[in-house]
Amino acid sequence: MLYIFIEGSDDEKFFSKIYGKVFGNYEFIQYSGWTSNKINNFIKSIECMCGSDYIFFGDADGKTICDRKEILANKYSRLDKRRIFIVQYEIESWYYAGIDITSCRKLKLRQYVHDTNTLTKEQFYAKLPKKAERKYIMIQLLEKYNLELAISRNESLSLFNREIKKEPA
Repeated sequence: MLYIFIEGSDDEKFFSKIYGKVFGNYEFIQYSGWTSNKINNFIKSIECMCGSDYIFFGDADGKTICDRKEILANKYSRLDKRRIFIVQYEIESWYYAGIDITSCRKLKLRQYVHDTNTLTKEQFYAKLPKKAERKYIMIQLLEKYNLELAISRNESLSLFNREIKKEPA
C-alpha cells in the first residue's frame, strides 16, 4: 500500500485523476491541521507495515524546492527527504499546467501563461471567469488535462513525474 500525504481535497482529485493508475494500491492522507507528532507517528506505523510505503507532498509556498524540503524534514523528524515532493508553487499551478490555450479559451480563463512555475493559488483564481465556478473549472481542467504539456510547463511536476515513473507501483 502506498500512502500519499497531501494537503487537501484539490490535491486528492488531481492525483487520483492524473496518477491513480501509476500509484496502484494507494490511500490518501490529508494531513492539513495535523500535529507534527501525529504525522511522525503515522509515518512510523507505515514503516512498520510490510509492503507499505509513502510519499509526502507539500506546497513550495514561495520557497525553493530544496529549502521547502529541508523545512518539512526538520518539522517532521520521521520524514525521509527522498519521499518528499514539492509542488511549485501550489497544486493549482499543476492543474493549470496541463491545459492548452484552446481549452483555456473554451473555459473562458483569463490571460493564458505558459510558465506555471510561479503561479500561485491567488493568480490562478484571478484567471477564473467567476469565483463560484471554481469547482466546475477544476473538474474541467482535469477532464482536458494533457500530462505531457504539463510537465513541459512546470519544473516541479516534471521532477515528480520522472521520480514516480522510477518507483515500483
